[in-house]
Amino acid sequence: MKVLHYYFFIGTVAELIKVFPIMMEFDKKNIDYMIIASGQNDITKSELLNFIKKRPEIILSNKKIHQSAVSLFLWFIKTTLKSISIIGKLTDKKNSIMVVHGDTVSTVMGAFLAKFFGMKVAHIEAGLRSFNFLHPFPEEIDRVLVSHMADVHFCPNEWAMKNIKNGGGVKVNTENNTLIDSLAIALDQKIDSELIKSIKNNKYFIFILHRQENLMNRELVQNLTEKLSEITKETHCVFVLHEPTRKVLSDMDLLKDLEKNKKITLLSRLSYVEFMHVLSNSEYIITDGGSNQEESYFMGKPCLILRKKTERIEGLGHNVLLSNLDSDTISKFIVEYKSYLKPKVQSNISPSSVICNALAQI
Repeated sequence: MKVLHYYFFIGTVAELIKVFPIMMEFDKKNIDYMIIASGQNDITKSELLNFIKKRPEIILSNKKIHQSAVSLFLWFIKTTLKSISIIGKLTDKKNSIMVVHGDTVSTVMGAFLAKFFGMKVAHIEAGLRSFNFLHPFPEEIDRVLVSHMADVHFCPNEWAMKNIKNGGGVKVNTENNTLIDSLAIALDQKIDSELIKSIKNNKYFIFILHRQENLMNRELVQNLTEKLSEITKETHCVFVLHEPTRKVLSDMDLLKDLEKNKKITLLSRLSYVEFMHVLSNSEYIITDGGSNQEESYFMGKPCLILRKKTERIEGLGHNVLLSNLDSDTISKFIVEYKSYLKPKVQSNISPSSVICNALAQI
């Protein structure tokens, strides 16, 4: 197959974080490509676009999505239907590759649109599984759907390769997640941040709670905020507030108490580069984010996952502890977090380069 066009279908900032190093490799090799933004997040304002030579040329939606499963599903249906006429105008579609990433509804959308028009689908970060459709939801379902549509699967490790060994398509082991490339780029940047200056000399940990299944569990939210008050007697907390989290805390009348606690720094979401520097200087992280699990693994940073299941193996039994949302496990980690401190992961292989070379040879 002679590939005439490469399309990167990006839905969220989290996807862009893991895909922009691949685009940088395309730029180095002077391989042309186009960025299609679904609009699930507004990626046009991301500082990561400064690292590449492209900007999104097609933006499928610019409507703000309300933070609920129903709103996201309705947005997915409307945007997919609208996108058929837009993507249909692209030329030589049957000789093109649509590159999608991860496990969002935009990943499913990009893969579906590609198959609808006869394009090949390349799935980055393929083969990850929790083997539970409800944890994480809907990401586990999204991954399974995309695996059935993908023609090329780029898996971050041998475990992921085995998870889809019985499926169709070409499988490529990239040895690590592309996040290892993103992280190296971010930490190589010199930044002049007032936030980092203000907390640089303090011992602090990072706290993130943003997944819908956790925020809907009001008892869990209540218990975790109470536990934060206990922990911060010993160590300062940098609490990264996603908008859904802020709303839930406000609705539960918990936000005011957190704002009054001088041992807690409440922050809106940071840029990727700044957040990586903040994470790098922290003592440990408590989070329900999958990418945070990977980032802490590459840094060797102690990490407690606020989930019952995870679709990733990075760091498990090493520097990462899966809490199963158990109060005793959480408390034990906080006391013993230094035992989870490990050396940084070193690798001579760039997953982004592996992916770029493989796509260029198709």
